[in-house]
Amino acid sequence: MTDTQAHALATLRDIDGRFHRLFEAVDTVDETAATPVPDPITTLRRARSQIDAALFEQHRRTDDNPLPDGGSCVLQWTPTTSPPRRLVLEPDGDGDSWTRRELEWTGAGWRSCRRDTIRDVAISAPAEPRYPDPVDPPTLDTLLALIRGTWTNPDPDVLVFDTAGMTEQGVLVAVEDELRYRGADSHQWYTVTDEAELSHHLQQQGQPTIQPLSETSLTRHHFTPSPLTNDGE
Repeated sequence: MTDTQAHALATLRDIDGRFHRLFEAVDTVDETAATPVPDPITTLRRARSQIDAALFEQHRRTDDNPLPDGGSCVLQWTPTTSPPRRLVLEPDGDGDSWTRRELEWTGAGWRSCRRDTIRDVAISAPAEPRYPDPVDPPTLDTLLALIRGTWTNPDPDVLVFDTAGMTEQGVLVAVEDELRYRGADSHQWYTVTDEAELSHHLQQQGQPTIQPLSETSLTRHHFTPSPLTNDGE
């Protein structure tokens, strides 16, 4: 604990003690009439002034050090035709340079695409927060767990790979313990046995979303015939 923090804590403890004694005085008003005590309003004003001083000191220290040691700035976004990305700016130990890292979501974690050292960083942001804090997208394993066991439902949940109409929509279903993938314009589905195949779709079409099968252009019939059958649909 720093000296400033210790002083602030001691001030708050003193304020707490003053309030406690004040409340005791109010509860025992009959006794206080015979025993002189400081005016309660004066005590409250003194306590408030000490609170204001402690808050001002905390505000000043926050302004002097807007980014704590080891802090970083993170910008995260989802492109139209590729997986989520992050830009991370991390201050180096010398206080003058920063490390810039560009990351891409793989479906299981963040992959570094570029890393370099930069200087003279200037940051402008809205005075009031208008955007959520960056969070990791759900992993492919998490998404697969959510669609497994839903095929017997009237409207099963499926994974949809879609890049806002840039390429054909791809749909992944879980029929019992088997994962089956089919493009909206394909003539057949195929079994997915390796998660790397899903990572490929993610790289080409972006992070998939969970949707009811009824909200896609495919139906149960598109996933139940033999994958070797060309159904022409």
